[in-house]
Parts: sequence; structure tokens; C-alpha cells
Amino acid sequence: MNMKKLLTVFTLLFAFAAAPVAMATPDAEPLSKAQTKAIEKDAKKRSKELKKAGWEPLASTTTLEYAMIKYRTYIESDEDNRVPITGIAIGRSNKIGRENAIHSGVASYAQRAKAQVVGKVKSVMSSDSHNVSQEEIDKFGAAYEAGVNTKMSGLVKEHFALVRTAKDGSKEFNVFMSIDEAKARKAREDAAREAKEKSHLGTLSEMVDEFIGEPVEADE
Repeated sequence: MNMKKLLTVFTLLFAFAAAPVAMATPDAEPLSKAQTKAIEKDAKKRSKELKKAGWEPLASTTTLEYAMIKYRTYIESDEDNRVPITGIAIGRSNKIGRENAIHSGVASYAQRAKAQVVGKVKSVMSSDSHNVSQEEIDKFGAAYEAGVNTKMSGLVKEHFALVRTAKDGSKEFNVFMSIDEAKARKAREDAAREAKEKSHLGTLSEMVDEFIGEPVEADE
């Protein structure tokens, strides 16, 4: 084999050897041992509280504790971009109850998104002179909430679900989810643009765009 062919072979071998390493590089930063230990400790405590309250995993082959540790690790590996969301609802069947809980979590996010933006807009309006009525701001808020609710439904990532049965036989479902903040922000921006077309915010329109870019506050 001449030198040229030998160089070609080595180049191909190097490329194949390097490819898996590049593909395996994670997007999120790995957690430290101290962070991992803290997550495990807190997750175990939370799991114990949930079990005591009657919650148990729904259609899962893993334990509640393992699911909680995995969920918390996922969130805290990229806290700036992975937003936790939970939803609780009643359902007659596992399928309906699970879906209701997911919708509940998304609706709660949309409500907080609306309250956050509308609250700041009204605060600005009261301190500065803007020729915009409360009615128009409320109209924008309602349209914005509806838009966020619709657009966010396809963006949530479900991690695990819990269920508990009351004494009367009814079932309650608790779903743990997350969303990607970059995608959520795009959804909020699209919802705001459509909502502004249904209302007249005038000079407040630009301020709304600034408020939309801020992450939605977590549910307490």
C-alpha cells in the first residue's frame, strides 16, 4: 500500500473513531457529586411525602423515588431552559385523568403567563400616561392566555404520572412535566402577536414584547 492510500485509511479511521465522541456530547452540563447527592436527598423526602398522601406511580415499572430523582436531575441539569410543570385533575379512567392533568398543568402555565404580563402592563399604565383602556388590556390578556394555552399543549414533555384513589372510588391524577424555555418563549411571542391583533395597546405594545421575553414564574 502506497503512502497516499495509507493516509486515506488513517483519515477514515480517525473520522469514524471521533464521530461517536462528538455525538455523545450532552447539551446540558453534568451535575457535581454534591448536586446529585442533594437532589437524591430532596427527591427521597418528596417521594416519602407523596406516598404518605396516597400517591403511587401510574402504569410504571419504576419506583416513585427513582422517577422523582430522574425528573429532578433532568430539570436541574439545565435549569435555565428546562421548566418544571405539574398538573392535577380528576378522571374517571387512567387515560382521561392523565390527559386532564396535563391540560390542567398547561392551563395553569397560561394563566400565570397572562397574570405576569397583564400585571406589569397595568403597572406601567398607572405610572405613565398611556392612552390605553383597562378593557383593551384585559382583552389582550384573555386572548394571550388562550393563545399560550393552545400553543403550549404540543410542547410539554411528560416524565411520569401518579394516581391516588379516594374513599368514594374517584381517582386523582398528578402529572410531572417540563417544557423547553426557548420553545415556550417562541410560543408566548406568537400568542402575544395574535392577541395584539385583537386589541389596541397603542404605545404599550413594545413594552408587552419585553415582558413576553421574561420566563413565566413557577407555580408555588
